[in-house]
This record gives sequence, structure tokens and C-alpha cells, in this order.
Amino acid sequence: MKLVKIALCCALAGCSSYTTAPPLTPVVTRDSPIPPDVARVCVVRTSALAMAVAFPTKDNGVLVGATKGPTYFCYYAAPGPHRITMIADNETAAVLTAEAGRAYILHQQVDFLFGVVRVRPVWVTPDRAGELFEHSDYEVLTSVPGTEKLPDDGVVAAAMPSEMSR
Repeated sequence: MKLVKIALCCALAGCSSYTTAPPLTPVVTRDSPIPPDVARVCVVRTSALAMAVAFPTKDNGVLVGATKGPTYFCYYAAPGPHRITMIADNETAAVLTAEAGRAYILHQQVDFLFGVVRVRPVWVTPDRAGELFEHSDYEVLTSVPGTEKLPDDGVVAAAMPSEMSR
């Protein structure tokens, strides 16, 4: 019976893990030029609290990356409405109406109280973002649970259809 419990725990841990690492190939970074027809979104987390806990992040329901400890990632987004959800022990969202040619930075602030890890999204200015990037490393998703799909490098997150954004 004990072996069955250990196997079950290992299987669940393997199925539910999000792993990040520095990219092996060029990807969208905070310094990447922004094409004129899309926006660049960077998600940055600087807190070392709950370092082992990944915060999977989706844009309009599509996985775009995850932070794990003090890390960040960036991606391109089509102009229009976006709902960016992040999952820790809570699920929360930030709303963005992306404009082509602009850069947006979302700071994932972390609250850790009595073993509960909560994420709070806060949009920050480019001036503030520079300081945040200095305290985090660029990482991309390298593995995801079986129910998810790794984000494709350079793919543009689609905007929400206008009838859904109301």
C-alpha cells in the first residue's frame, strides 16, 4: 500500500509540474524590437518567496509562459483586449487593451501567508520595469503538465473577440 501511495504522489507531481529554464534559442525578450503590428508583453516576478512554485500564465486562455521565483518572460500580443490569468494558490487576472508597437510590463507580486501563496498582478511603467528586470532572470517553459501545450516561440497571443470583451 505504501508503494502505491508513493507512486501516486510521483505520478501526480510529474503530471502537474511546470518547469522553466533559460532559453536555448532566441525568443521574445524585454529588448526585442516590437513589430509594428503587435505589442510586447513581459511578465516579471522578483520575489524569492515560494521560489519552487510556478505561476502558469495564460493570455485569453492560451498558455504563454510561467514564472518560478525571480524570473520573467515576454511574448507578443495582437492589438485588442487581453485577459491575462495567473495561477498560484489563487487565480487572478489582469486586463489589457494592447496597442500595436507598445510594450507592457506586468509585475507578479507575491503574498505568502500561513503557507498560502497568492499572486497579485500590477502593471508597471517602463522606468519601474528596468529595476524589476535587474532582479530576475529570463526563463521560458521547458515542460508542462500533460493537459497543456508548451507555448510556441514567437507566436502572437490573439486578442479576445470583441463580442467577448464586453
